[in-house]
Amino acid sequence: YLGSMFCTLYLTCTKGGLKGYALVLIASGIQLVALLWYLVSFLPGGTMGLSVVFRAICTMLQPVFSACFRLQGMCMTACYGYFT
Repeated sequence: YLGSMFCTLYLTCTKGGLKGYALVLIASGIQLVALLWYLVSFLPGGTMGLSVVFRAICTMLQPVFSACFRLQGMCMTACYGYFT
């Protein structure tokens, strides 16, 4: 958790612009997941239960992400064809 917190602070202070904003959002997300994992680890069977929940969420969201990536590819192809 501390490593992700320092990473978020470092990126906040050093990176700028849109790329820096995206990096800070990713680092903040990692920090939230690390904090959740740390807090749940104090519950009996908490980390095993959290692993099961994360696996279930990833399984449910996999079709959504693949559809988004396919749509992005179609849009990029259409834009490339339009501008060339």
